[in-house]
Amino acid sequence: AVVSTQSTGTFSHFAKNKYQMLIMPLTIWSGLEQGWLGASFTAAYITCPIGVHNIGYIIIVYASTDAICSFLFGWILKRIGRIPVFTMAAIFNMGVMLVLLHWTPTVAHKGYLYLFAVLWGMGDAVWQTQINAFYGVIFPGQEEPAFPIYRLWESLGFLAAYLIGNNTELSLFMWILVAWLAVSFVGYLVIELLEYRRTGHFSIYLCNGGKTVTVEQDQ
Repeated sequence: AVVSTQSTGTFSHFAKNKYQMLIMPLTIWSGLEQGWLGASFTAAYITCPIGVHNIGYIIIVYASTDAICSFLFGWILKRIGRIPVFTMAAIFNMGVMLVLLHWTPTVAHKGYLYLFAVLWGMGDAVWQTQINAFYGVIFPGQEEPAFPIYRLWESLGFLAAYLIGNNTELSLFMWILVAWLAVSFVGYLVIELLEYRRTGHFSIYLCNGGKTVTVEQDQ
C-alpha cells in the first residue's frame, strides 16, 4: 500500500507539474547521449574504421574528461550561472554530432576521435551533474516524487538509444538525436524564462574574494 501510494504521488507530480513536462526531454537526453556513445559511436566510428582495440583508449579519455569536468563545472556554474554552462554542453554535443554526420573516420585521422571524446565528456559532465542539481532547484521540497521520475526518464533514454540505434540507420538516428537535443534545450530555456517571470530577477553569480555571492538584478 505504501509503495502504491508513493507511485501514485510520483506520477501525479509529473502530470500536474509543468516543469516536469518541460524538463522531461532533457532528462531523457541524458540517457540518450550516454547510450549513443556506448553503442553507436563506438561501433560506427571506432570498431569498424580504426579497430576495436582503440575503444578502450578513447573511452578512457572520455571518462577522464567527464570526471574532471564534473568537479570543475560545479565551480564554474557558481560564477557564471547555469544558462552558459548548459548552453556550452548543448553546443558541444550538437557540434560533435553535426561534424560526425559529414565526416568519415580513418586511421590517419583517429586523433579527432579523441577530441570528440573530450567534447562529449565535457557535455556529459554537465548533464549528469547539473540536471540532477536543477531538479533540486525547481522542485524544492518535492524531492521524493521528483527524483524517481528523473531516474525513469534517464533510463528510458538509455533504452531508446539501444532500441533506435539497433533498428535504424546511423545517420537517421543521429538526426533524431540532433532534433531531440534542440527540443530538450528549448524546454530547459522555457523553465528559466518562467523562473525569471516568477521571481522578477536574474541571479548573477560573482566571485568576491574567493566567496560566491548572488546579486539580484530586478526587472
